[in-house]
Amino acid sequence: MSNAVNVQVGSAIREFRESKLRITQAQLAERVGISRPSVANIEGGRQQLTVAQLMLFARVLGIHPVKLLPFDTNEFVGGDVVELLPEGTDAAIVEWAGKLMPSHG
Repeated sequence: MSNAVNVQVGSAIREFRESKLRITQAQLAERVGISRPSVANIEGGRQQLTVAQLMLFARVLGIHPVKLLPFDTNEFVGGDVVELLPEGTDAAIVEWAGKLMPSHG
């Protein structure tokens, strides 16, 4: 992920943590199984998440993982997120991406 993406994902995590769960960084860290400074770094866009971590944060926050991604889902109406994957992407990843946001068309 690029730095801009890290910042946007981190900002979304912070927003859901504060507005939905109303918990501290330390409480989120405990629920996710990482340190509080790591949560601070993630929310500040200074630490990159793996896909597994993104899924874990979404589960703990009680939201769909797509809600943490930095794009407007309206841009995919009539399209398919799978079409955005690079050619040669592993079939398991293509299948997973298709489940994240199936085609609206």
